[in-house]
Amino acid sequence: AESIWIPYVTTCDGIAIGYAEKHCNYTLPHDFKEDILAEARNIAKRYKSDLIHIESVESFAMKIFDVTKKIHGLKKKERLLLHLATILHSCGKFINMNDSSENSYHIIMSTEIIGLSHIEREIVANIVYYNKEELPSYKEMQKSISAEEYRVIAKLSAILRIANALDRGHQQKIQQYTVALKENELLIVADTPMDITLEIGLFKEKCDYFEKVYGIRPVLRQKRRI
Repeated sequence: AESIWIPYVTTCDGIAIGYAEKHCNYTLPHDFKEDILAEARNIAKRYKSDLIHIESVESFAMKIFDVTKKIHGLKKKERLLLHLATILHSCGKFINMNDSSENSYHIIMSTEIIGLSHIEREIVANIVYYNKEELPSYKEMQKSISAEEYRVIAKLSAILRIANALDRGHQQKIQQYTVALKENELLIVADTPMDITLEIGLFKEKCDYFEKVYGIRPVLRQKRRI
């Protein structure tokens, strides 16, 4: 080797920071979440994913997650897992358009993502897989995941399904929108002059699963313009 990179830290530094975080309320200024997301974006780019479509789905998914927080009861960690799933949901198309969900699953499971445990990576891979495939009963999956992990996969894949449907045509027709809980509905109002017939059609197909998981009906309406 022509050169060697040597870090200016030691194992003792890591132990000291770990102790400070646990016992002294010390918070590192560096945002490791952004490192994880950046790595996921690099993976998506490597597999020639539609990055503009991904940004659109990210926006929808994160907004829906935040608005439904009181219903799903999930935390920041699960929000990050959903965020990663939105970024990686179409990487399998690089291999085969017809089996993209299965291919995406295998790509995610075979790619180390620094900052994620094996089970967290498996949750992300399953969210992506069940974005398109039917989620089996827990009894059929209990050998590989816990009941809590199954619930997380069900809740987050339901969000990804409708978020993905909102940009079905990969044309970013819905750029201005609102998301709100109205009694037993999750109301999404799209403020766009464009024809979103395709998006509305696929959105309706994804509603039953979301309602089964959350107990509320997602509704997509287009804002009328005078």
